[in-house]
Amino acid sequence: MKAIFKKEFRSYFLSPLGYVFIAVFAIVTALFFFIYNLVQGIGDTSYLFSNITLLLVLIIPVLTMRSFAEEKSRKTDQLLLTCPISVTDIVLGKTLAAYAVYGMALALTLIYPLILSIYTDIAWSVMFCNYLGFFLMGAVFISIGIFISSLTENLLISAVASFGALFVIYLMDWLSSSVKNAVLGAIVNAVSVTARYSDFASGIINIPHLVYFISAAAIFTVLTVANIDKRRWAK
Repeated sequence: MKAIFKKEFRSYFLSPLGYVFIAVFAIVTALFFFIYNLVQGIGDTSYLFSNITLLLVLIIPVLTMRSFAEEKSRKTDQLLLTCPISVTDIVLGKTLAAYAVYGMALALTLIYPLILSIYTDIAWSVMFCNYLGFFLMGAVFISIGIFISSLTENLLISAVASFGALFVIYLMDWLSSSVKNAVLGAIVNAVSVTARYSDFASGIINIPHLVYFISAAAIFTVLTVANIDKRRWAK
């Protein structure tokens, strides 16, 4: 797994993809930080993160689209699948590499609370919850994107399908409040990722929500392993 992680992480920066992902994330978050925190004088980052959730929906498919789709299109997946390494290690290596790139982009925003601390007292526990929740939500999105990438060999289809899936998830919070049927509304709310982030944004580590994020990321990772494993035995 370590070798796969290193190879995948390095590949993000051997092409413009990793740099573009981090640059776009940094530019957009800096813009929202300027508008919400500096101009409006808001002393925490909850508004910042709550308003850039849609950014993850837009850019994470670009980060994950090549994970397995590119391997298939270049036919290098056949070599990868015949290597003496488990499918689980392959999937985990690729997934952790994507997490690491996303974590790097998120880590750059740590300068914002440091800037805010110059002008106001920072509730660091709330800040920690903000970052934890936002990272976990991004991890779920990445796991979904990598699963979709494992289903196709076309990078464009992978990106568009991932965007579609994440956008539907993004709308779940709005749909849950719009659905009149109580049972259907409960079902929609049960799969809403963004609704569960709201507690973290408020500085609350809700254990069921924490378990939900970790479980959702794990489930899609397992689904990716199962899909790749099926193809491995089919060869």
